[in-house]
Amino acid sequence: MPYCQYCREKVDKDVVSCPACGESLVGRSTRWRKSQLQEKIEEAKHRANMYIILATVLVTMGLLGGSILFVSSSLLGLFGIVLVCLGIGCTASADRYEHKARNLRKQLRRRT
Repeated sequence: MPYCQYCREKVDKDVVSCPACGESLVGRSTRWRKSQLQEKIEEAKHRANMYIILATVLVTMGLLGGSILFVSSSLLGLFGIVLVCLGIGCTASADRYEHKARNLRKQLRRRT
């Protein structure tokens, strides 16, 4: 596992900036090109969109299914609450990937 050249924290090999100090790990001497950064941005945006879609489906199913099942049996209605909570968790994952895409866009602007 590589280390940040500024604060000496351990970092993953595919990160663009250090999570501890925020310094850019993509220097002029590296082989990263603009197209590779753009590819990472698109991948992060795609994952964020997929989590948003999943969250929407889970929350909708939780609200509709939970309310229908709650009428028939109170214990089965709790599954709706679980689905809504899973949907909320998916929005947190989507936010994380959107944050990653923003950071990558900043790196791309600095390189150009």
